[in-house]
Amino acid sequence: MTSTPDTAPKASTAPRSPLWRDRRFLRFWAGQTVSQFGDRITELALPLIAVAALNASAGQVAWLTALIWAPNLLAIVLGAWVDQRLHKRRLLILADLVRACVLLTLPAAYLLDAVTLGQLYAVAVLTGLAGVVFNTAYPPFFAHLVPPSSYVDANSKLSAGRSASFVGGPALGGALVQAFTAPVAVIADALSFLASAALIGTVRVDEPVQGNLGPTADSLLHRARDGLVFVVRHPILRASLGCATTVNFFTFLTGTGLVVLFADRVLELSAGTIGLAFGVGSIGALLGAVTAPRISLRIGVGRSIAVGAVLFPPPSPSSPPPAVRHGQRQGRWPEPSFSWGSASCSSTSTSTPSRPR
Repeated sequence: MTSTPDTAPKASTAPRSPLWRDRRFLRFWAGQTVSQFGDRITELALPLIAVAALNASAGQVAWLTALIWAPNLLAIVLGAWVDQRLHKRRLLILADLVRACVLLTLPAAYLLDAVTLGQLYAVAVLTGLAGVVFNTAYPPFFAHLVPPSSYVDANSKLSAGRSASFVGGPALGGALVQAFTAPVAVIADALSFLASAALIGTVRVDEPVQGNLGPTADSLLHRARDGLVFVVRHPILRASLGCATTVNFFTFLTGTGLVVLFADRVLELSAGTIGLAFGVGSIGALLGAVTAPRISLRIGVGRSIAVGAVLFPPPSPSSPPPAVRHGQRQGRWPEPSFSWGSASCSSTSTSTPSRPR
């Protein structure tokens, strides 16, 4: 990624604030890590409910995966709405509580023997919408929680927690699904959102009052258009958006649901084995998140993003499909990745002025 001296964020060589002694950040980090582990459980449990319990077809599983991510298409409008709200912390807590309540409908329906594919679709959409609200309120909250000199360090720690969830979360989720069934395992994710809401509730930040937030504020569509124009015209944000969109599109082309469908029906793997396979394949992401700060300091944030985006996809096509040997089915989906997400988030936080966040 090319950069200009006046707009490109550079990794600071000044001493960073001691995040390990910042109790506010540590509570926020703990809440996010717990929530991420819960997410990994649901990402495995939802398609397993569809595949194993409801005997869904490949097309229906693909729709489930699509509906999980479809709310992101409304991010530009929801972002404009979030921008008008004064207290971002309250939105983060509300989003966590909504997701917890929606997920708890699955074990409740399971106890009544009333789980349907339509309910899975509704859960996917509603949790996705709440997730978009959380993710759009997250950047301004993060910017007021962490000093700019510590953006890379903080994002690396948050990415490490997320990457650890991709390693341990699926294995934990698979074990819970195998022991208690998928709908009951979803309770763990609901509890993780409640824990996240409780921890964020203890984190106090100074959120400055912004002007033009009353009844005379611009319409959501007008503000959404302004936000989109700002991103498209900003060289760093435009490149970051294009990079993330390209990588994510091809990463989620198959989707977790279809992989679970293949593992369950073709390979006849147990839920525990499927979760373990996903976890092993994510070890590279954890290593990338841990090494991101040093790499960013050595070669720069922009180059770290470019190198990470290039190195992320190649292992996927080179991975052989699970093979059947000596009567035993052996499956593994390697997913090593260089954690360009830490550098990308830091670049976005640094490049975005406080008002458009």
